[in-house]
Amino acid sequence: MTTEEMIGQLKDLIANELDADLKLEDIDENASLFEEGLGLDSIMVVELITSMEIKFNVEFPEEELDIELFENLRTLAQLLVEKMP
Repeated sequence: MTTEEMIGQLKDLIANELDADLKLEDIDENASLFEEGLGLDSIMVVELITSMEIKFNVEFPEEELDIELFENLRTLAQLLVEKMP
C-alpha cells in the first residue's frame, strides 16, 4: 500500500469510525491531528490507535508512541506503511 492510499484509508477511518464530527472532504492530511488542526482529543487518539491496530494488523507498543508520529496524517500514514506486514 502506498502512503497516498494509506492517507485515504486514515481519512475514511477518522470520518466514519471516530466521534470527531469531521467529513471526509474536510480532512487535510497535512493538518495537525490535535487542537489547532483536526481537533482530535486524547480519547479520540486512543480510539484511532486501536482502530489502526485492528484494521491494519499493526501494533503500537507504548514505548513507540511519540507525539511526533501523530503530527499529521501524512506522517502517520508513512509510519503505517512501514509497519504493515
